[in-house]
Amino acid sequence: MKSLTFILLTLSVIITACSSAPTPPNPTPDTGTPDTQPLDTATPISDATATVAAPRPNVSPTPDLRLDPAKWQEWPVVPQISGRALEIYQRGLALGNDPRHFSKIGDCQSVPASFFGIYETDRYSFASEYQYLQETVDFYQGSFAREGESVRGGFNTSSVLLPFWANAEVCQPGESPMACENRIHNPSVVIISLEVWFEGRTADVYEKYLRQIIEFNIEQGTLPILATKADNVEGDHSINRAIAQLAYEYDLPLWNYWRAVQPLPNHGLDPTDPTGFHLNVDGWNMRSFSALQVLDAVRRATSNLTANGTALATPTSSTISPSASFTPGPVAGLPFSSMTPASADSAPASLLFGFSTRAGSELTSAGIFQGNLNGQNWLALAESGFAILDHSASSLLAAQGQNLYLIKDSQRTLLTDKLLSDTGQPANFLADGSIVAILKTETGNQLVIFADGAPQIISVEKTPQTLYPSRDPNHLYWGAGDQTFATALSNFASTALPYTSHPAFAADGKMAFLDRDATGQNQLTLVNGTETQTLPLFGNRLVDMEWSPDGSTLAVSVANVSDYSGLILASKLYFVTWPASLDEVLAITDQSVEQITWSPDGKSLLLVTRQIADVQYRIRFSVINVSTQTQVPALGFDWVSESYLLLQPVFWLP
Repeated sequence: MKSLTFILLTLSVIITACSSAPTPPNPTPDTGTPDTQPLDTATPISDATATVAAPRPNVSPTPDLRLDPAKWQEWPVVPQISGRALEIYQRGLALGNDPRHFSKIGDCQSVPASFFGIYETDRYSFASEYQYLQETVDFYQGSFAREGESVRGGFNTSSVLLPFWANAEVCQPGESPMACENRIHNPSVVIISLEVWFEGRTADVYEKYLRQIIEFNIEQGTLPILATKADNVEGDHSINRAIAQLAYEYDLPLWNYWRAVQPLPNHGLDPTDPTGFHLNVDGWNMRSFSALQVLDAVRRATSNLTANGTALATPTSSTISPSASFTPGPVAGLPFSSMTPASADSAPASLLFGFSTRAGSELTSAGIFQGNLNGQNWLALAESGFAILDHSASSLLAAQGQNLYLIKDSQRTLLTDKLLSDTGQPANFLADGSIVAILKTETGNQLVIFADGAPQIISVEKTPQTLYPSRDPNHLYWGAGDQTFATALSNFASTALPYTSHPAFAADGKMAFLDRDATGQNQLTLVNGTETQTLPLFGNRLVDMEWSPDGSTLAVSVANVSDYSGLILASKLYFVTWPASLDEVLAITDQSVEQITWSPDGKSLLLVTRQIADVQYRIRFSVINVSTQTQVPALGFDWVSESYLLLQPVFWLP
């Protein structure tokens, strides 16, 4: 069972300014209006001024009429909505964005307990002059208290772009927190409020990453609302100046929160906070209230817009068709990358794997390759567009979209063009060399066994969604929803297993399931016939789990993931033997484990980790001697690239 952690950009620093969660604000009961109002020149807009005339989305704004970013401190708290902003919003409607959804991109000061969550409770009310805001609260219900994927303690302008920070339980491989949130929630508007600053982070760096955030959301038709910050911990207001400059360049709404808090005690900042970063209660109240006024202005300006009239080009798929001229054979190296071997010594053992690269929201397979344990002598077995699923002694299974191929001696046989393509493992070999696959047909998903070229449909009551690799000669294992099933190969009778957690199956029939206990910590359940054993493990997340070829030892990689930031804090590797022997083999904090793979003889284990190194992505292949539980220094290699690489399953060939 593979569960990977991925990195897209360089994580250049350790976040400190938001390293502990803020104390949630305690707004005055029964009020949605702060006791202290903003300056007169930045007074929140009234119902009348919030109403915007029917827009002309195709008319560009007049640049000479825009506010000067050098005078950002004079900009109003609540902006007028430009024609360019309306164009972005309307294009998003044509793309299918939900007009009733907004998202936030932020750090600890944007979690629902601190920001906006009150508007989905009964603890607020509006003064008579602000009753109009209730319409906006009703319109966006479900978004205010949402625990979005792009808000987390410690986030800054670079980390929201990093898959390293994404929630692996809901986000796709290689997907950043921001991209994950947009896919899941489908917002039409996004509020970008990232206050984190620390010594060494310049405004230029902040601006560079914020520009990427802006351009990503504009491309998706999600209207960005930029926000100034209340603090000036950098000392020269350079970050707020950079934010205003980008709002000017892209003609986007700027929520000038800095101006809103100027009349407040200590300008809305907590006087007991030595960092000068966190807000006081007045600052919290003004934050949610003034942001709601900005949302109200956006809602009213866009209320008459529809998706009609916006011509959009049909997105093109990044899947690359097989090249008719491709010939399997030696290659000088792997695409997009370079190798640094641990040793110049020869390494006869072979690795088989494929990988993909991500460009925007699309993943494209770079092909299937075979090389030795020092990252040398590479063979290209299949071209770009093909992904490896499994291998046997003489052949391998590869998928190209919905096409399932058997590749043997450089010859390809198309087994089906109905392979289920939206699951982690849609096909694999069984112990006798036959192939089981999940096919997507007009009547639903079907389990099919290919033996001697003749497909045989296996009748099951539940809809199969994924397969679990195993060389158990008596059963095949598959999942449907949160249930796991064992199907006897003798009569194809299926039985639901009494476990709903992540499984691994041994060739001798033993099973392992990893879930979390009542406190959220990992616990491992071993099953051997009618006997079970439960063992507590480090951390709260499974990375990978695989039985040795003879079924005697289970290798388990787990991680401790911060509930606050979502960052992997540490990883550990265990060897587990029946009934209750547990050996901690390795503990690491500077890398994240991606995969573990047994050698065919069960005497060695391949450990694949990912590490951030300058502006490169570094994937390290190391070999561990199982008997001594130590690394073999003469074997392994570093795989380095400036492009994001997503590793497919790795197999160790005899």
